[in-house]
Amino acid sequence: MSSTEFVAVFVQVLIVLVILRRSIAMTRGVPYSTVRLVVLPVLILLIWVVDELESFYLSPFALPYLVGLDLAILVGTSLAFVSIAERMTEVARDPSGGWTFRIGFSLAALFVGLFVVRLLLAILLVPSALEFGKPAGGSPSVGQQALLVLIDGLFSMSAGLLIARSSGIRRKWRSVRDRAPAVPST
Repeated sequence: MSSTEFVAVFVQVLIVLVILRRSIAMTRGVPYSTVRLVVLPVLILLIWVVDELESFYLSPFALPYLVGLDLAILVGTSLAFVSIAERMTEVARDPSGGWTFRIGFSLAALFVGLFVVRLLLAILLVPSALEFGKPAGGSPSVGQQALLVLIDGLFSMSAGLLIARSSGIRRKWRSVRDRAPAVPST
């Protein structure tokens, strides 16, 4: 593994650790914060966009077909799972009147699992896919390009799940908040 591949893997592992820590906390219950629900999906979407732009270097035939497919996977996964995420979210008011939420373990495990499987496939089979820019050895082989299609698809699914998770939590919070009695002021 080259030094640039190592740095790329290291950054990805750090992202996984942040995602894992946050997902575990969400299964136990955390204070509701719109900022918290927006920051991680925005970060993942930025990484997703960079990953899609890099497809031009790794799989020149990818534009626009595979990028369109990845976008369809991301949007489709988001739409398909937002209602599931909403149902798997519990929202409550804490004693101080603030809101908390927790998500089901299986929802967190699905998102983290897809992200980790994608990362492991990339590290083990096509580590140059994690670097940005044209690989030193030229374009990957046809077999590696096929793996890149799978890896990008998994990343699109995990990004879609993250967007669905945040959207589902927000929808559940709004639903519960709108039905909740007002907190008397002291």
